[in-house]
Amino acid sequence: MITAAGASAGIDMALILASKIAGEKFAQAIQLGIDYDPDPPFDIGSPDKADPAIREALQARMVAKFESIN
Repeated sequence: MITAAGASAGIDMALILASKIAGEKFAQAIQLGIDYDPDPPFDIGSPDKADPAIREALQARMVAKFESIN
């Protein structure tokens, strides 16, 4: 059982769960995508800190999603 209280704690919990379910790189991409950088479980909350491969994968997914709705 995992619990969290508060908005930031809920985001931290969700990122930890995502890392356990889909892997740490996937959770890091989520964190980067939501621009979450207060004191997160992964130090990747801004493009400047992101691994280029994670940043490029996220950008490709976002472009594909945008193109699918237009």
